[in-house]
Amino acid sequence: MILLVYLQNFTESTVRRNLYEQQVDRQEEVTDSISQSISSDLGILVSVLDGLANSDLLQSGDFDSDNTFNLFNDKLQRYGAEVSEIFLLDKNNIVTFNMKGPNATTDDTNLRTGDDLTQRQWVKDTRTRTEAPYFSGGFERQGIYKIFITFPILDRETNEKLGIVGASISTGPFFSTYGNIEDLDEQFLVVFDKAGNLITNLGNAGLLGQNFFGKFVQDFVAGNKVLNNLTRSLLQGHSGFAVYDYGRGERITTQEPILVNGRPEFFVQAVTPTSSLYSDLENSLFIERIKLFSLFAATLAGVVVLVIFLMKWNNSLKNEVTKRTKQLDDSNKQLVEANNQLERNNKLQKEFINIAAHELRTPIQPILGLSEIVVKENKDKELDKYLEVIFRNAKRLRKLTENILDVTRIESKMLKLSKEPVNLHNLLQSIVKDYQTEIIKENRTEQVRLSYHPTVNGNPANIVVEADISRLIQIISNLLNNALRFSRKVGGSIEVTLTENTEGNNKFAAVNVIDSGEGIDPRIQANLFTMFSTNSYDGTGLGLYLCKNLVEAQGGRIWGRNNPRGKGAVFGFDLRVVNGS
Repeated sequence: MILLVYLQNFTESTVRRNLYEQQVDRQEEVTDSISQSISSDLGILVSVLDGLANSDLLQSGDFDSDNTFNLFNDKLQRYGAEVSEIFLLDKNNIVTFNMKGPNATTDDTNLRTGDDLTQRQWVKDTRTRTEAPYFSGGFERQGIYKIFITFPILDRETNEKLGIVGASISTGPFFSTYGNIEDLDEQFLVVFDKAGNLITNLGNAGLLGQNFFGKFVQDFVAGNKVLNNLTRSLLQGHSGFAVYDYGRGERITTQEPILVNGRPEFFVQAVTPTSSLYSDLENSLFIERIKLFSLFAATLAGVVVLVIFLMKWNNSLKNEVTKRTKQLDDSNKQLVEANNQLERNNKLQKEFINIAAHELRTPIQPILGLSEIVVKENKDKELDKYLEVIFRNAKRLRKLTENILDVTRIESKMLKLSKEPVNLHNLLQSIVKDYQTEIIKENRTEQVRLSYHPTVNGNPANIVVEADISRLIQIISNLLNNALRFSRKVGGSIEVTLTENTEGNNKFAAVNVIDSGEGIDPRIQANLFTMFSTNSYDGTGLGLYLCKNLVEAQGGRIWGRNNPRGKGAVFGFDLRVVNGS
């Protein structure tokens, strides 16, 4: 009996210790991952602010033109998912420009054009500091707790301070994307700034913005020495873990500093109530204790019966484990075979599509050629409309087969490019002129107006990119065809723009096709560049997929979004400039 009690206590202690060790290991990995994710996201935002501060537009003092709007909007749409507001101050600390982040609410923004921010502490600190970026302490505005990240705009030659570019982040929505910050009964995150102020609320709005070592928070944690020492170590830049209880149940806490450009700017703790770890364990242990103490009331014969029962139970479990293992092995073999069969079917399907596309292209060409001859030589006007249908659909079928062949090349990684220097400005002029001629020829000038506007600093004819010119024409034509198709339904204009942006030491030429059509349906936004995502709009559903892969194969980036300055949509791409203006 004594041996059984000893074994029971030893088993419980071992299980608890192992559970502790496993939880600490897992939680340290999770905390490190969260810290790195936050560091990465903040690092991207800092790089964007640095790029804006050193952009040719802001260096030239252009703080409020359409070009500045386009530059900020492009950066915000691509990198500003976590930003509440991005803004620009001139050398007198006057707000000349501010823009709400894509996921921000109206309450998240509070700066207005013309505001004088000279008395704001974070503005003073940005002006007096020599290093950048500057991360402000947190503070509450309009019921929302915020931090500001700023970058001084310094003249590259004279080092004169021309202004400040910055962004604000609402800490609640931002840090909640990395984990729970509200429910204290589950694993939750605690985040501090460099002064030790809480910038998440721990499920208690009264704690937000309070200093951890101040009376209010210390009363909340009952002055727990273990937690205080752990947090003090964190604010000195050290990782670690501890187990403690400040009156609300035992907790395991792991911690990591959040580094931006190699410096600790914020600090995160992951906290897990051990009660959530032990709930299932305690139920199992309680049942086992009942069984054990029931046996204590039995006779020696009962103990023998229990031992025999345990031996049989152990054998039964072994048999069950063996049986289950065999079933799993059989299931795994079936899954492997099914997966192999799927791969074979997928390969056969691709081969069939490729062969079918090649075979379709063979008869299409003579159909097109003969149709064109018949259209030209036909004198019967009654037949014109029928011949036109044949000719138009044959051209459409040829385009479809070419798209399918391109898709198979991309899927099989057989796509080949012939790159050469391409004058992007001249190419765009030529393509737009061809489309304008086609619009006039088809008597559609009242339905849609097409124009080209290069908006770059210097001579746009100097913008040269390294690209496959035939594929570049294919990309631009696909985007223009989409814009024409949607604009034709509602009437309006299509504008093709060429802009130039600087990112670090590189320059990128961006081509945008802006239409005034119906805009992008939110239902397809997330899958915009996948195959068949737009087949509900009388297209093949392959064009944007091909554009994305052809742009990325040439080292570029592509995007599509609703027009932020009016109705319609904006589709565009950029490529690195090899000979910039």
